[in-house]
Amino acid sequence: FHSLAMLIYRTQRNARKRRLKLTHAGMMLFIILLTVIALVAVFDSHNLVSPPIPNMYTLHSWVGLTTVILFCCQWVAGCISFLFPGLQSSLRASYMPIHVYFGIAAFISAIASCLLGLNEKAFFSLRDDYQKFVGEGILINCIGLLFILFGGLSVYLVTQERYRRLPSPEDDVLLSH
Repeated sequence: FHSLAMLIYRTQRNARKRRLKLTHAGMMLFIILLTVIALVAVFDSHNLVSPPIPNMYTLHSWVGLTTVILFCCQWVAGCISFLFPGLQSSLRASYMPIHVYFGIAAFISAIASCLLGLNEKAFFSLRDDYQKFVGEGILINCIGLLFILFGGLSVYLVTQERYRRLPSPEDDVLLSH
């Protein structure tokens, strides 16, 4: 879903920019909501079993939490910078490359967290069977490769100028009313 939100400006090149901004922000907010639900489920699955499983000790959890924090900061900064009507257009323009960079960084971090989570699941669940090329291990590895392919293609599309949305005359008066 994060990829769709990033690519909204590339896939809907002829749509009004105001609609794209609101759709992008709404999709990102929905991602934050889903992330909060997922975090509650993860902490509950650790805390409500007997004996409880420790939280936040793996690289997967550290990268995941860092990604969530980066994502939330990125969303707040993006809303202030691009949806707040009183902000000067020069400030918006100067912040745009930073917003794009950290948006891509958050996406790559999310992919990395997913890969670490898959690896963690394989080691914890399959233990010594993982090295025996069991079906579950092969499936986990294939899913990991698909995550890498998906992430690489998404970043490629977001960074290619030829897919960039072309400015339209309505962009200048976007948030004046």
